[in-house]
Amino acid sequence: MSLKNDDLLNNVKRQAKRLSKKLSIPLGQSQEMLSYVVYGCDSYGQLISFLKSDSFENQNLILAALHPRAEDFLLKLLHTDMNNILSRFNERVEKIKINENSVVEIFGIEPTDFKSKIK
Repeated sequence: MSLKNDDLLNNVKRQAKRLSKKLSIPLGQSQEMLSYVVYGCDSYGQLISFLKSDSFENQNLILAALHPRAEDFLLKLLHTDMNNILSRFNERVEKIKINENSVVEIFGIEPTDFKSKIK
């Protein structure tokens, strides 16, 4: 995946759809949750604005380029931030428990592939 703004936006939309399906929640709710939990943004609108700009002050935005055939360094970035993502998720959502495998699947990545590539 390239780092073109349109590609990143489309990838984030796919991530939100996967999260919506995984948690059986409305798409709008999953977009807001994804924005906060994965990207550390206050809202989906803020996430989209950041992605449309060429500023990557928020290093989590590079995860917008993460997909099943992504370079290993992106997978390692996700792994490095995994505890923060899980913590933000648990802070935001009380009734739904999510684990590392669930987070990895939001990016369309098989958990076994993820584990083998982060070693």
